[in-house]
Amino acid sequence: MLEPPSTSLLKTLSTLRLCSPRDLRRCRGYVRRLTHELPAFDSIWIDALVQSQRLTAFQGQCLEAAQGERLQVGPCLLLERLGGTATAETFLARRRDAADVCVLKLTATAPEQLRPQSERLAKLVSAGASVEHPAIVLPQATQIVEWPTPGDWRQVTISPHVRGPHLAELLVRRGRFPISIVVEIGRQLLDGLAALESHKFVHGDVSLTNVRITPHGQAVLVDGGLVSELRPQFTFHTIRSADRCDGLAPERISAGLPPSSASDLYALGCLLWHLLAGRPPFAVGDALAKVAAHQTQPIIDVREWVPDTPDWLAETLQHWTAINPAARPRTLREAASDFGKPTRAGRRRLAVFRGEFDRSTPRRPTEESGSRWPLTVAAIFVLTGAALSMLDQGARTFVLSLAQPRANVLSDIATHEARREPLVVEPQPLPTPDESGRIVLAPGGRYLAEEVAGSDTLQIVGDATDPAEIVVTEQALSLLAERIQLSHVRFTRQSSDGDRPSPLLIADCQQLEIIHSRFEQGDNEISGSHRPGAAIAWRPNETSPPRETRVELRDVVLTGTGPAIYLQVPPQKFAAENLLKVGGGDFIQVSDTGRSNWHCELRRVTLRDTGPMLRCWLASENTPLSKLTLVATGCVVDLSRVAKSSSAEAAHPTLIAWMTGRLPPNWLSAIDWQLTGMLVTPDIDVIVRVDPSTGRRTPVDESRLDIDGLVAGPFEFDGPTSPRPHDSLLKSCDAPLPAATKIGIDADALPGIHVLAQP
Repeated sequence: MLEPPSTSLLKTLSTLRLCSPRDLRRCRGYVRRLTHELPAFDSIWIDALVQSQRLTAFQGQCLEAAQGERLQVGPCLLLERLGGTATAETFLARRRDAADVCVLKLTATAPEQLRPQSERLAKLVSAGASVEHPAIVLPQATQIVEWPTPGDWRQVTISPHVRGPHLAELLVRRGRFPISIVVEIGRQLLDGLAALESHKFVHGDVSLTNVRITPHGQAVLVDGGLVSELRPQFTFHTIRSADRCDGLAPERISAGLPPSSASDLYALGCLLWHLLAGRPPFAVGDALAKVAAHQTQPIIDVREWVPDTPDWLAETLQHWTAINPAARPRTLREAASDFGKPTRAGRRRLAVFRGEFDRSTPRRPTEESGSRWPLTVAAIFVLTGAALSMLDQGARTFVLSLAQPRANVLSDIATHEARREPLVVEPQPLPTPDESGRIVLAPGGRYLAEEVAGSDTLQIVGDATDPAEIVVTEQALSLLAERIQLSHVRFTRQSSDGDRPSPLLIADCQQLEIIHSRFEQGDNEISGSHRPGAAIAWRPNETSPPRETRVELRDVVLTGTGPAIYLQVPPQKFAAENLLKVGGGDFIQVSDTGRSNWHCELRRVTLRDTGPMLRCWLASENTPLSKLTLVATGCVVDLSRVAKSSSAEAAHPTLIAWMTGRLPPNWLSAIDWQLTGMLVTPDIDVIVRVDPSTGRRTPVDESRLDIDGLVAGPFEFDGPTSPRPHDSLLKSCDAPLPAATKIGIDADALPGIHVLAQP
């Protein structure tokens, strides 16, 4: 006799209305074939219901794990899990009182924020009922539920289900989109965003995964308004996925502003740029590097990647993605009127394009088939003529003559072997940290950069006489720990041509210490605004209570055209001793929120042919500068001149650059200057304010600055500008310097250039 399902399973199936007794009877034959008179476990009955499509695979997994109660969330029954993050999960669901399918999002929220968020979402649902547009989906209902266990409260939002894949899936399957398709998608989405704007709404999360293409050729933006209500202020630590930062507007990063029509337009411009090029505007794998790029670097002209892009489209995307929101179109409706309205022909074209993804291979365009017959006929005539010619001249002689160049080939191979380059060992994976968090690298070893995480202290130690090399290709060496220490290591970059390089090192820690190491970024100068990433990028961990943040570098060499150090926030202490930076790019870049007090101590630091010693990006024009104590002793600063400038002032090198459209209110007292024997060139501008939107440079009145100890005068180095530390020793100086202070680097203590030995 066939054993029935357990009482608990029957109760769950009945309570949730997952199936009827008739459905169970229909599964008996399947269960009987599997059991062969053995006990019929609940898992077999569940599998039978899944096979008969009475249950989804997700529902079957929950029932088999005895978690059937999790399938019911408020008025809905969960069908499939669509995705999720650490704080939110999205499901395909069905209302228990109806047959329609919906999308249900569960968001974890702090208890004190549950009620305020619920009230804001309720207003969004109520007001959003008046918004009707085919390109926009807003939530239809919201409530607070206990899920998945009693005491765990979640915010629930229910939205209509849109049939069709999202753009990220289509982009992965087929690569970059045709220009006509990108234009139609842009017109549809922009028309929908303009409709939201007319009802005083913003979307807040325009991204590839939030745009779905229906079978009828309609692009639809889902999750409208949720980010504005659930996460109005951007915080980096809530986003760990780099692709979630692809359209993050600069003003949301620096000033913490909530989503706006201007930020939606910026995100849409990045999205269309991505579809055209098949890659994001900033193709880096780390979220910190991507956020820093959006904050500090303009997006390059898409024609550098897609030369056949129409001029009007490329210029429009540059207009939409301007760093300064004031430089973008004033309203979305204004942008939509310039970009054009969606058309019925465009929807048909998008529907055909969408249909190609339902086949294993795309259908050939019809316009190509018309020219195939003339080409075929021409090919037949050519091949026939070649065959007759070979018969007339002797095909056998012709074939035998093909072997004659072999001697020349062998000679070329021998010549190449004689001139071959020194043998380079392929980089290996990094060793696993031991119990104390220590990684010891082999002398002269080559290792591939990757992600390494530790708990308390993470150490990477190379050999003092033969430092190991860490090779950075597409991904930086990304380290996560409370305290990070590196010593006797050499970083090199081997990025593919054209890519915007990521940092060499990304340190996510409270305390960072780097000793006797080299960072070689290369000298691949990239034209225009296509600038390389910083050699070292640092961000603090979120700790409770907050702990001291410190970044220290000693006996370090940084070469190449990129910035040396990027600080997400000012650390409490930054120290550099016996450091050489050679080549273009700033020495320190920092995002300044105006709420910090930090101490920067530089001893025997030499900057040669570099950008500004310090570049501060302010959160907004009204934000004050953080209080900085600048201690500089025995430093030599020979900065590069700004080329192609129309004014004499702009051609001067700059010691400190403030990136803001307005002079900060506390500019005069923001820096406590403690300088001793700091040697600079006579034509230097101590502080310059740079407007990020226009690039206009305005020097600050130096007469009001207390900069005693800053010595300006002509000086010479021992050699030309090169990665060799000894070439950057101070040779002569006509300026009066303090006798007791050692000026410039100690070249003998710095790591030199690595030279490959000949095999």
